[in-house]
Amino acid sequence: MNRKRIYHFLIIIIAIIIIVLLWRKFSSKKPQAGMMAPVVIVSVPKIQDVEDYYEFTGNTAAVEQVDIKARVEGVLDKIDFTDGSDINEGDLLFTIQPDKFEAKRDQAKAQLLSSQAELARAQLDYERVEEALRTNAVSKQDVSTKKSQRDQAQAAVMSAAANLRSAELDLDYTRVTSPIAGRVSRRFVDIGNLVGAGEQTLLATVVRMHPMYVYFNASEDTLQQYFLAHRPDSSAGNSKFYVGLPSQDDYPYEGVLDYIDNTVDQSTGTIVIRGEIPNSQNQLLPGMFVRIRVPTGIKKDAVLIEERAVNSDIGGKFVLLVDPNNTVQKNYVQLGKNVGDMRVVESGITGGQTYIVSGLGGFTFARPGTPVTPKTEEEMKAMPSPMKGSNAATH
Repeated sequence: MNRKRIYHFLIIIIAIIIIVLLWRKFSSKKPQAGMMAPVVIVSVPKIQDVEDYYEFTGNTAAVEQVDIKARVEGVLDKIDFTDGSDINEGDLLFTIQPDKFEAKRDQAKAQLLSSQAELARAQLDYERVEEALRTNAVSKQDVSTKKSQRDQAQAAVMSAAANLRSAELDLDYTRVTSPIAGRVSRRFVDIGNLVGAGEQTLLATVVRMHPMYVYFNASEDTLQQYFLAHRPDSSAGNSKFYVGLPSQDDYPYEGVLDYIDNTVDQSTGTIVIRGEIPNSQNQLLPGMFVRIRVPTGIKKDAVLIEERAVNSDIGGKFVLLVDPNNTVQKNYVQLGKNVGDMRVVESGITGGQTYIVSGLGGFTFARPGTPVTPKTEEEMKAMPSPMKGSNAATH
């Protein structure tokens, strides 16, 4: 190694030593006493009465649903509704080849008239031989014979009358009407098709839209804690409930619970509960997924904090508090119901404590055991802009 290389090497070693010494000097220097701790936004819990409730998910179902089927065999002649329309009870929906059944009805009428004429003749014959028997002009055997013929004629009339009623009933079945008011589905069979051949062909379905059922499942614990004491047939409490769609933030539909199943499902440990809600605007359809809220009473003096103040880690949900010395503390909490953008806290924080709502900036300086500068929302609004941007902290 020549002298020039040795000189360069020594310069590099000296530079490294100077850098290390400077780093140790400044890294060991303590913060100045007057340096401001990170600013955090704080608040205190609200204490107020809130409505307590259970929340479930469930599905809507029609109060009535009818499958419209062909009850006679024939060619579908006419469809008298628009797919998906609202219909009234008794509205005509389909017509099935009535001329065929009109002919059968007329034939049954003729047979009845013939049987009635035969009965009239047999009745007269019986009356004549019965009169002749008084003068011994005929035997008792003749009377018995005429009486038997009269009785057979009576039976024939009854049979013909029954056939006529059956023919008239079949003719009525050619006019397929809706037994309920509601909304009809699309037609499942087109005009010209043979229906009712060996089976009752499904033509359409009709569902009653108002009111609407809502079904949901409750656990055994919830059943014991609330529903057994507040059965729909009990006067022990309120049986109202509220329903909202997944796309809605609130629960705009109000109904009444009207049924609790009589068996708990052993595989799930739940029981089916049903309620009924008005649906006069037809905004709900059968089979919809819905959110359900069942109010259970008023929780007195509930502790509420802002939802955004809640954090979580492997230990559970927690809130960062600021003690009287402006030092951050970490408290695990047990959370209750949501009340708007607030959250009920069952345990872990009291009404007199101060909690961190949020910090400012992009770095997390508010850690347990570190000092902070607590400011309320109002104080932050009054602070000058440079102050808001300095020593920023978030949680």
